[in-house]
Amino acid sequence: MTTTDNTENNENTRPDFLKILCILSFIGSGLSLVSNLLMFMTIDIVREYYQNGMFDFLEENMDLNVLDVLVSINSTYFILQALVFSLAIYGTYTMWNLKKLGFHIYVIAQIILLILPQVFLPGLPFPTFELIISTIFVLLYAKNLQFMS
Repeated sequence: MTTTDNTENNENTRPDFLKILCILSFIGSGLSLVSNLLMFMTIDIVREYYQNGMFDFLEENMDLNVLDVLVSINSTYFILQALVFSLAIYGTYTMWNLKKLGFHIYVIAQIILLILPQVFLPGLPFPTFELIISTIFVLLYAKNLQFMS
């Protein structure tokens, strides 16, 4: 092996921290993708059960009437969320392959994920926790841009 081959191999090596970030993003976005797809496919059943009083036992223990909000959400919200989480997964996959384009795709997905609930659920408070987590991940990915081409 020549020094040129060794240099190319080192340049294409994925840093461990980037691996950890990508794995966490794959897990988080993957689970969110699956849950939104399941909600999209089952929201009509959930609404029917709610209207028939099947969830009355939950309402006694909830401060906010989360179920009212849940059953009032347009099913389009869940499919849009699933699509945006798919976009985040694609961006993460692209960063996993050390391409800067993935970072930009991921950032766009995170911004959309912060805006989408505000469009479909305007009565809910601003998602401060989600903003903090998204910002942390974007900043940590940005620190790894030097390893991407």
